[in-house]
Amino acid sequence: MSPQDLLSLLGARNTDPAVESALVYFRVRNRPEVEIDEDDSDGPVVGTQSWVKNSRAGIEFGFDDEAAWRGLDETQFGQGPMVLTEIYLYGSHQGVRPYQDALPFGLTLLDDRATVRKRMASYEATRHSYIRDTWDVAEIRITVSYTDDESAIAFVLCALREPPLPPLDYAIAPAPAIDTLIGLLAASLDDPAVESALDPLGLQDRIDRIEETGEADLLTPYGLLVNFAMPPKKRKQWRQDALLAGMTFHQERELDARRWPGDMPYGVTFDDSPETVADKLARAPDAQEDEDFSGYAVWNEPSLTFHVLYSTMDNRVMRVSMFAPGLWKEPVEDDDA
Repeated sequence: MSPQDLLSLLGARNTDPAVESALVYFRVRNRPEVEIDEDDSDGPVVGTQSWVKNSRAGIEFGFDDEAAWRGLDETQFGQGPMVLTEIYLYGSHQGVRPYQDALPFGLTLLDDRATVRKRMASYEATRHSYIRDTWDVAEIRITVSYTDDESAIAFVLCALREPPLPPLDYAIAPAPAIDTLIGLLAASLDDPAVESALDPLGLQDRIDRIEETGEADLLTPYGLLVNFAMPPKKRKQWRQDALLAGMTFHQERELDARRWPGDMPYGVTFDDSPETVADKLARAPDAQEDEDFSGYAVWNEPSLTFHVLYSTMDNRVMRVSMFAPGLWKEPVEDDDA
């Protein structure tokens, strides 16, 4: 199958004859389906993604429930078709044979990283790089992963970029200035400055939840979590002792959040790559760890601890957190686990 024909399938429904023909062509046996709660045959839908592949052909297809993909209410999940949103084409990758048909954009599985970048030079303005490289081509994001020595391609991921969530049907108050929010770190919940900045965002409506969990969930509509360090013993005036420990700003759809509409510390944006974030901080992070799909970096600054969670697939920021100095600690693995 030509790479043009393959990429043209992204965004098509699983019921489209062209999608079915591609699955037959690559001898994929399974068909996509949403995951239903095993204890309730009528729902709810607990898994909106489905992957089908043929390891011998070196290809894998990823589908999303159409309602979930479009950001509709979860009551509509599973009521319609699924949409083809991702295609993996494997090279040197454990457990699968190399993809045999032609790759998109003239790439070959034997290309090293420098060669891949040359072949993708027409899209250089969109490149985000870190462990992998990504380029945006129209509505498709191309991610290339390499072997450890970067001498060949491990896989090419062709993914349809997520559509924006449906607009809110109500107006929201503007986000406070980032310097104002930084100034709230370590402030008491009873501090008038906290009330002035965060009450318009709905903080007072979550007081009971703060008392119970120490957290104010403002993910909808602000993409914001506010955490408080709670006193060990509750008393009638507990709000005086509850200190604002940190805030986390979320990209759209991250933990089902709306996108944080304001600025973030150091001018970091959700479109920044991990390398760009480090450039904006003007120094290497104090702690950093990368995994298969995500990573984090931490900077301990005099006024705050700055924590960035990023995707190592998209090479973009997923969440940004700031904490009152000394309140964030690097995770420690449990040796007994």
